[in-house]
Amino acid sequence: MEHSVPRLSVVIPAFQSAHVIFKAVTSVLDQPVAGVEVVVVDDGGADDIAGALASLASDERLRLIHQDRAGVSVARNLGVRESRGAFLMFVDADDRLTPGSLGGFLEFAIESRSDVVISDFFLTRGAEGELVRAVNSDLTSFDTSDREVLQWLTLARVGFQNKPNVGLLGAPWSKIYSRTFLEERFGRENLFLPGLTRGQDVLFNTEVFGEASRIGYWPFATYSYSVSSDSSSHRPAHDFADKIALLEASLQQLISSKGWGHLRPAVAKMVVTLFEESLLRIGSGLSSAKVRDLRSRPPVRTALKSARLRDFSLAGRVKLLAFRVGPRCTALLMRALRRISRR
Repeated sequence: MEHSVPRLSVVIPAFQSAHVIFKAVTSVLDQPVAGVEVVVVDDGGADDIAGALASLASDERLRLIHQDRAGVSVARNLGVRESRGAFLMFVDADDRLTPGSLGGFLEFAIESRSDVVISDFFLTRGAEGELVRAVNSDLTSFDTSDREVLQWLTLARVGFQNKPNVGLLGAPWSKIYSRTFLEERFGRENLFLPGLTRGQDVLFNTEVFGEASRIGYWPFATYSYSVSSDSSSHRPAHDFADKIALLEASLQQLISSKGWGHLRPAVAKMVVTLFEESLLRIGSGLSSAKVRDLRSRPPVRTALKSARLRDFSLAGRVKLLAFRVGPRCTALLMRALRRISRR
């Protein structure tokens, strides 16, 4: 390695990812950028991550760490502790960096002296990639006066000029973080809450954007985010409603501790979005009893009181109104939607 201390550490948590991890790692190592290390944390899956990376074993820029199954938060935290770079980046095992994109992004992070920098990304389904702007603004630098807007974008996907944006700002990928900033604000302990298995990155970035003094925006796509039914963020989960409740409680605790009461409406809007997502995840197994159960959960019940019909996507409305449980339940749901809408 050209530098005894790398400029950038890229942390990749990996669980049951042997079939995709090689492409993720090489998408970083193949970048023509000096001073980069890759730290892969094998989260105790049954597959052979080491075997999948065997041909790269002699590359000193790559380190593979194994832990017993503990979840993505613990894996990321371990990777951060074991890394050495002045800047940090996160890549998911089924994603990759776009070719030749890292050099400009890293130099921008260094020269702008930002606490965190954000880039655009490609949303990839199969072979198709759609360019997504991470921030709906032409600015390339934000200061403390922009914190609230970026937090709203993180939680509720509502950005500048109060306009919606699908930027997925809550995700840790397509960003570069200053290690100095993170250590000053978070210490040397956990960045991601270990007990939170859904939305731990949203909780983390809500705090990051609320604490950062300078935030940079690099309006070029440096990341390819792969969307498939196999990914953990889109896989059906029987305990998804419980995860929503835990995330909401964690966000409320953060908001209270920081005095960020202005973010409560953003959290409510996020809960409505996750409620819709939970309905879409259930698929053909959705029933009137399941809908009533989800609606009765405290964070969902409270959030729906201020929800509007337009807060649901077309897919969500169709799911609520036309899933296969018979006309009686459809009529009940139509009346429920009229009550929560304010048309």
